[in-house]
Amino acid sequence: MARIVIKTKSIYAPVDKNDGFRVLITRFYPRGTKREKYDVWLRDLAPSRELLKRHKNNEIVWEDFLTELLSEMQNNNSSVDAIRSLNTKGNTQDITLLCYEKDGLPCHRHLIKDLVAKPSMLGSDFILKKTDEYNTASVMIRATD
Repeated sequence: MARIVIKTKSIYAPVDKNDGFRVLITRFYPRGTKREKYDVWLRDLAPSRELLKRHKNNEIVWEDFLTELLSEMQNNNSSVDAIRSLNTKGNTQDITLLCYEKDGLPCHRHLIKDLVAKPSMLGSDFILKKTDEYNTASVMIRATD
């Protein structure tokens, strides 16, 4: 089995020659961003407008945000297709997932990274476990474990 390398970073961070295939996964277009900074924009891998609004207005805690985002991804055929497509692409090329948040801050791109690395997680019930003090990385554990 090929090794899949998936990185995450802010769209505002400098482009690096080792980024590979750069995928913008934001709901809205980032201000001041030139088209040359990414290869493809996949809005289907971003939170819905409603979920994003609740998060930005502090109406939902981070863990619940991630749980709802996972549900959105599981229930959207376009999202599932995009995740599987990136997983396949990752067999031949490194992938960097891009969003607005600065590196080190909580961002949905970490959950998407987990899903791209292992798309089979989309078909199961999972819970999210906080893995560090900033909760920047998401680890999904089968709910029955």
